[in-house]
Amino acid sequence: MARLLEIRGLEKQFLLHILNGKRIAALHSIDCEIEEGEILGLTGKSGSGKSTLMKCLYRTYLPTAGQILYHSASLGPVDLARADEHTIIHLRRTEITYCSQFLQVIPRVPALDVVAEPMIRRGADREAALGRAREAFERLGLPTELWDAFPATFSGGEQQRINIARAVISGPRFLLLDEPTASLDAKTKDAVIDMILELRQSGCSIALISHDAHTMQRLASRRLHLAEGRMEEEVHA
Repeated sequence: MARLLEIRGLEKQFLLHILNGKRIAALHSIDCEIEEGEILGLTGKSGSGKSTLMKCLYRTYLPTAGQILYHSASLGPVDLARADEHTIIHLRRTEITYCSQFLQVIPRVPALDVVAEPMIRRGADREAALGRAREAFERLGLPTELWDAFPATFSGGEQQRINIARAVISGPRFLLLDEPTASLDAKTKDAVIDMILELRQSGCSIALISHDAHTMQRLASRRLHLAEGRMEEEVHA
C-alpha cells in the first residue's frame, strides 16, 4: 500500500492565559504513518491525547512543532502543520472529513439536505446525493417521518447517525472518526460499522478513536496506543 500520511515529531502545547500563561503539553514527539486504505485505531485513556492528535490532523489545532505530510490527490504532498488556510479549506472540501461525536450544522436545514450537502459540494448531482442520503437513513434506522425535519428534532443518538451518514456518503479520501458508535444500540452500531467498512473498500483511509471494544475489533486494521501524550506501543488488530 502507498503511504497517505506521515507524522514526524508532532507536538502540541496549549497556552492557558487564564493561568498566567501556563503551558500544557498535550502531545510529545508523535511519529506514525497511515497507509492508503487502512483503518488506524487510536487507543488510550481519556486525556491521553487521542482527540488532540485527531484535531491536529484536521488542523482544528495548529501543531506546536513537527510535520504532518499528507499526500493529497489534487495538490501533491502537503504539510498540514504548516499549510495556509486556503489549502486546508480546499482539502476539507475535497478530500478530508472529520466526524465528531456531535452534530454541528445550520439549525433550520432539513436532515436530508444536511447529509447530502458535502456530496453535492464535491460535485454530485443533487437528486443523486439526496437518494444516497435516503439510503443511508434507511440503513441506520432513522424514522422516515423525520427525514425532512431539522436536526434539533432528533435525539442525541439520532443526531449521531446523521453525522455518520453525512461523513460516509460524501466519499472522503481521508476520514477522521471520533467515537462513531458511542451511545448506539447493537444493531445500529453494526450498521454504522458496515458502512465504514464499505467506505474503506472504496479506498478511503480512516483514523479512528473508539472506546468500544466491538467497534475497534471489527474496524481497526492496526492500532496505536497513546498515554499522556506519548505514543507508547503499536497493537496489531
